[in-house]
Amino acid sequence: MPNKALREQLSELHGELASAAKLDPELRAMLREVARDIEKVLEQQDAQDQPTGTDPLQDRIQQATVNFEAEHPRLARILGDLADTLTKLGI
Repeated sequence: MPNKALREQLSELHGELASAAKLDPELRAMLREVARDIEKVLEQQDAQDQPTGTDPLQDRIQQATVNFEAEHPRLARILGDLADTLTKLGI
């Protein structure tokens, strides 16, 4: 179930990235990198592998959430939801 929630939140993030016109290019690149890392985690989960090296992913998600809270509250909420789901998965 958490994998399904993570996939839905990742999809929501992709949608917000596509529609966010006033997004700093550096922050957009950071979000894309986070999204790619989450996709890798999901692939590992699907393959029944134990994810490795995901602590920096949590750190980047938390930093991105802080960066977006004021100007992009919807993105901040999505990132917060992603972080919560990753925590529930033990990642």
